[in-house]
Amino acid sequence: MADVLEYKCPCCGGGLVFHEDTQKLTCPFCDNEFTIETIQALKESQQAGKDEFQWEAEEHENWADPDNVRVFLCSSCGGELITDGNTAATFCPFCGNPTILPGRLSGGLKPDGVLPFQKSKEDAKAAFLKLCKGKPLLPKDFKSQNRLEKITGLYVPFWLYDCKGAINASYKATRVHCWSDSKYNYTRTEHFLLQRDADAQFDGIPMDGSSKMEDQYMESIEPFDYSKIVPFDTAYLSGFLADKYDVEAKAGEPRIKDRVSRSLDMLLQPSLAGFSTLIPTGSTVNVAHSKSRYVLMPVWMLTTRYKDKTYLFAMNGQSGKMTGSLPVSKGRSAAWFSAFTALGAIAFWLFFYLF
Repeated sequence: MADVLEYKCPCCGGGLVFHEDTQKLTCPFCDNEFTIETIQALKESQQAGKDEFQWEAEEHENWADPDNVRVFLCSSCGGELITDGNTAATFCPFCGNPTILPGRLSGGLKPDGVLPFQKSKEDAKAAFLKLCKGKPLLPKDFKSQNRLEKITGLYVPFWLYDCKGAINASYKATRVHCWSDSKYNYTRTEHFLLQRDADAQFDGIPMDGSSKMEDQYMESIEPFDYSKIVPFDTAYLSGFLADKYDVEAKAGEPRIKDRVSRSLDMLLQPSLAGFSTLIPTGSTVNVAHSKSRYVLMPVWMLTTRYKDKTYLFAMNGQSGKMTGSLPVSKGRSAAWFSAFTALGAIAFWLFFYLF
C-alpha cells in the first residue's frame, strides 16, 4: 500500500493549496486560510482515527516498470495517478486536487529544508512580459501573439555544499615602461615570475539534484536567500509539483570544484593588477568537502511555442529573477546590422574628412 497525502480543508473538505503571499494553506472553495502549524496540529489529533489528509492509494504491482513508473489511486475521485520514480508532489489529472507522495521524501530522501514560494503564477507571467519588452530583435508577431502554453510551479531538489577551497597559481608577467627625450624613445621591459595563493570557506554552494533540469538555467536564476529556508514539511508542497533528487551529492562534486576554482581565481585578481602582460603557467586547486544539505527550492517553469519551436524560461520562485532564450527576427537583425554598418561608414567618412 503506497501513501499519498492530500491536505483537505477542515471546513468544506476542499483541497488546500499553499499560497505564496500569505505563506498559509488556502482553500480555493471556501477561502479559509490555515497556518502550517494549525494543519499539522489537526493532522496529529486525527492520527487515532482515519486521517482526512491521507490518500488510501494502491500501488499496482503488475504495471510494466522499465522507467520506474508507479500508479496510485486518488481517494477523492478514484482516478489513476501515473508518476515516474522521482515525482514527490503532483495533481490529480481528473479532479485537480493537489497530491503528495510522502514515501518519495522519507528516510534518507527526506529534505533537510524547503524554501517556500514567494512569487506567484501572476508574478511569473509579469516577469515574462517584462523580459519581452525593449527587445528590438524580437519578432513582432511573437510579441503580439505569444501565448504561454504552460506555467508550472516546481520544487527543484538542490544540494547545498559547504567546503573549504585553496588555490596556488603561478604566472609569467611583464611590466613595460616607456619614455623619451629629445633624441630617442626608450622602452624597458621587466619580467616577473609570480606565485599567488588564496583560500576561502564556502557555505551553501547550490547545485540542482535533478537530471531533468537544465543546469545553466538553474545557475542563472541564483541566488536564493537561505535565511528563508524552513524545516521540511510536506504542507509546503501542496499546490505545486515536486521532484526528489536523482543526482547524488557526490556526483556534483566536479561542478562544485569548478565553481570554487573560478571564485578563488577571482580572489587572486586584485594582486595581479598593474602588469602589462600576464600569462598563467599553472595552478593547483584543493577542495575539502565538509558536508552537503538537501533542500527543495522554488522555481517557476514557463514554456511557449513560436514557429514550431519550444522556448523554455525559468524564474526564481523567491526573488523573481528570470532567465530564458527569446527568438530573434532574421529580418530585424539584418536591418539593424545594415543600420549600424551605415552609421559606421558615415562616422569613418566624417572623421577622415574633418581630421
